[in-house]
Amino acid sequence: MNKHIVTVAGVALAGLFVVVFFVDRSQHTLQLADVAPRVGMSYEDLMALGPRIASTTGVTLGSSRRVVYLLACSGLATRQTLEEQATLAGSLARQQRLSDREAVAAVLERSGNGSGSSRLKDC
Repeated sequence: MNKHIVTVAGVALAGLFVVVFFVDRSQHTLQLADVAPRVGMSYEDLMALGPRIASTTGVTLGSSRRVVYLLACSGLATRQTLEEQATLAGSLARQQRLSDREAVAAVLERSGNGSGSSRLKDC
């Protein structure tokens, strides 16, 4: 009988951790429409960059959109530099097999904006 109670309590506790993780995570994630003004662009402008980056670099559409999102969210890219930086980050991600986050951090560090990974912590 005690084994069943402990098992049920363990499963309930594990379920609670999963729920708290996803609820907390969704509250801290910014949407693309929220970060678009940081680079002086509209949501539609940022969405249009994804296919161009994907076709130029050969990364997936999802990866190219993630790179654009991370650069916009960092607040360090501008309307004029975003496409160039996103293309470079996409190329780095594909050639060096980096994650999208690692590639964007590397591009931000190369552009002289300090520690790129620290600027991406809320993204």
